[in-house]
Amino acid sequence: MPETRYFVLPDQRQVAYGIYGAQDAASTVFYFHGCPSSHHEAFLLSEAGRRHGLRIIAPSRPGSGGSAFRENGTLLEYADDVLALADHLDVPRFGIVAVSGGAPYAFACRKRIPRTRLTAVGIVAGIYPVTSFGTAGMKLPSRVMLRLATWFPSIVAWAIDRQLGAVARDEDGKKKLEALLVADMQQEATWESDKLAWEAAAPEAREAVVMGIREGVRYGGRGPAWEMKLYASHWGFELDEVRPGHENELVLWHGDLDANVPLAMAEKAARQLGPDAGLRVVEGQGHGALTFHRADEIMSTMRDNMLRAI
Repeated sequence: MPETRYFVLPDQRQVAYGIYGAQDAASTVFYFHGCPSSHHEAFLLSEAGRRHGLRIIAPSRPGSGGSAFRENGTLLEYADDVLALADHLDVPRFGIVAVSGGAPYAFACRKRIPRTRLTAVGIVAGIYPVTSFGTAGMKLPSRVMLRLATWFPSIVAWAIDRQLGAVARDEDGKKKLEALLVADMQQEATWESDKLAWEAAAPEAREAVVMGIREGVRYGGRGPAWEMKLYASHWGFELDEVRPGHENELVLWHGDLDANVPLAMAEKAARQLGPDAGLRVVEGQGHGALTFHRADEIMSTMRDNMLRAI
């Protein structure tokens, strides 16, 4: 696992991040992790990044993974953090791959960052605007947490810390978190394929998933809870404001059996994003294992789309 690095933003907040993939590659993608998670999750795409000549910069968002919490931070403000980190690392042009709860931040970056800098975006099992599309088809716990976070994020923070944070801070937390993760997989219609993907994954990849979640909640539940509030509130812009200018700028991957974010949400998003938004439906796949199954396709697509933008 690459070492965690730190960068201090102009407002003195600390950002924790890791660099994965092809370390010296000319092309760079930023990886936006899920929720709750942290930059360690990006290890899942590291091998594919090396194969396809992409450097992956993965920051942990405020309140997760060692990054300082941002009081009342917004999705659009996060784009400023990304640009500051890109400038610090001398990255003039880049793409973004966002998984699950990272998707709203990727769309915010697309809204805020000039196209001369942000050249391509890939969304994997992403969540889409709840205020526009609703939560029909989502698992009941997810629907409850999103609704509760809208009004009472402090309660959600307490619940996350009690369920996951305390385990993450325990010396044997890795084993306990992995057991919780596997137990959650067993509730899915895609359990058999998820189980096969999990068992076939390298030990380092499984460790990265567990470490991502562990570091995402080890500092408490405030960061993930605030993210849930942002997901369930108006994002500050509409999806039709970030429509791609051509078919190679934005690709959405989504499993047809996803119970965390139903396929219907991704289909609605694709329609709102316009005909140049490429929706790739992956049959027989749910939410969590999609990155395992499509790592090479995601990285090769991002590489090709970024090259076309030059």
